[in-house]
Amino acid sequence: MSQQMLKRLVGLALLDREFCDGLMNGKRAALLAGFDLTEEEREVIASLDSGSIREFAGSLCEWLNEPQAPPPMEMPFSFIGARQEMRG
Repeated sequence: MSQQMLKRLVGLALLDREFCDGLMNGKRAALLAGFDLTEEEREVIASLDSGSIREFAGSLCEWLNEPQAPPPMEMPFSFIGARQEMRG
């Protein structure tokens, strides 16, 4: 993940009113094309519902601080059977 690039994105939005307005007003995808971001970063940034750069930056920060979910692993057979028994 390129946290440095995400920081640059927010920094530019704070300094450049036109860029900031574009992020908030439907030009986000086009503006993100100028940044070296992963596909996941682009999707998350595109999906942020924010009315201000402050909300945008806060949501982005929350996403960056979320613990990454561990990869799925196989459940032991006995656990699967116990769950089925509990359902009755």
